[in-house]
Amino acid sequence: MEENHSKIGYSFSDPSLESLAYTHASCNADHGDNQRLEFLGDAALDLIIADALYHRLPAQDEGALDRTRASLVNGRSLAAKAKELDLGAHIRVSESQRRHHPEPSESMLEDALEALIGAIYLDGGLKATRDFVSRIFKNELESIEASSDQRNPKSELQEWAQKHCAGALPEYTLVRSEGPDHKRRYTASVQLEGKPIGKGEGSSIKVAEMAAAEIALEAIEKNA
Repeated sequence: MEENHSKIGYSFSDPSLESLAYTHASCNADHGDNQRLEFLGDAALDLIIADALYHRLPAQDEGALDRTRASLVNGRSLAAKAKELDLGAHIRVSESQRRHHPEPSESMLEDALEALIGAIYLDGGLKATRDFVSRIFKNELESIEASSDQRNPKSELQEWAQKHCAGALPEYTLVRSEGPDHKRRYTASVQLEGKPIGKGEGSSIKVAEMAAAEIALEAIEKNA
């Protein structure tokens, strides 16, 4: 497997784990196949991407985070990542499977990548797995963060208010803060012309106000 280390950027302490990650169920091998590793890798991948999005997109709610994660971690994108890493050249299948399907399917590539992630987790732990996933999804995560930074719900709400409410400006109020200092949660509300139009929560007052503005904009769009 040495020739693939430069592509995946990780060197296994236990090479048998990497070998297992590339072993398709059709092999019926005595040492098993990659299905259990795929299960583990799928869970690890979801956790790492969810954690990255949680910290990179503080103004997004649960639903938005879930949709963003789904856009990153799906069969097509994982198969594409597997191709970038040239995993298809290392997947082992039975002779019968190879005769009928000379090239690995998208599903096989996806499974191999998830199994590889599971193997890295078992071999090197969570940090090594996070480093690997963060590296192969680096461009996508940076692009999402950049596009999120460009959108400012508070500015959008202010522009809408100036256009539709005779120049009135949104006003933000801190409703409450709770929890220990290292894990404090803030709730903010936004009013327009004295009427509450949105309430949001976040890990800082700024994030809570952004969330309140986002909810207000969603309500305005829904009622338009």
